Amino acid sequence: SKETLLSFMNTVLWSGEDYTVTISKLVYAVMIFISSFFLSNRGSRWIQRTVLKKFSSDITAANATQRILFYILWFSFFLIALQMVRIPLTAFAFLGGAMVLAIGFGAQNLFNNLISGFIIMFSRPFQVDDIVEIDNVTGTVEEIGSRSTRIKTWDNFDVILPNRYLLENKVVNWSGGDKKMRDRLVLEVRHDSDSRKVEELLLKMAKDHSKVLKDPAPFVLFGNFAESSLTFTLFFWVDLDQASSAKVASDMRHHLLYQLRAEGIDLPFPQMDVHLQPAASAAEHSA
Repeated sequence: SKETLLSFMNTVLWSGEDYTVTISKLVYAVMIFISSFFLSNRGSRWIQRTVLKKFSSDITAANATQRILFYILWFSFFLIALQMVRIPLTAFAFLGGAMVLAIGFGAQNLFNNLISGFIIMFSRPFQVDDIVEIDNVTGTVEEIGSRSTRIKTWDNFDVILPNRYLLENKVVNWSGGDKKMRDRLVLEVRHDSDSRKVEELLLKMAKDHSKVLKDPAPFVLFGNFAESSLTFTLFFWVDLDQASSAKVASDMRHHLLYQLRAEGIDLPFPQMDVHLQPAASAAEHSA
């Protein structure tokens, strides 16, 4: 059995002018190559942590560095594995056509997502911790990987999107690299309300709120004359590290409702005018 096993392991798969590839050499190279995956992953992550700690680099640049180093180390280990089992790189030249076909058919999306991931990492349309909106999905960018990007929604769900999809579709970056986010509060009042008084109340409420930023300063726009109301829009900025814009807007609505009632300003409601024609007399009916 031992002789049979040795004979099997020494079976020549293919050979060239100055090399022979046996089953034992190929198995040994594959084992080293698989082990190198874990070594490359650990080594690149250690370098990533070192870069972040020593140079205070942002997480997006550190992730891009980690991914590039991972592939460099993995390819280096691949060459070392071939060298240890004395298999020259030219021994795999015949696999070039098969790899081209694999990329053209089965692995096309994989390589497309890999390339898209590096484009996102270096062009940086958004970064880790940015708030983005993609196809009505809004959340915080948690990780930008080489193949996909992970976004955590407000409902604490993880949404995994292929990098190719992010480059081909509209992405709204609400934070734009910082944590200042603009939000709006829309108010409708009756036509007989004092427009200047309403504007004054909105601005005072925003300026008095502790979570609304003073710079940029909030402002109010008198939007339009609706069918049964006057429309005002308050624009304000919130630091997302300190508060949620949705919670701030909700808090201001509570306060605004109290102020409007105190000032005697009413909110509109749908109205309908009904005109009744006088009833016809009996003489008119008989005629």
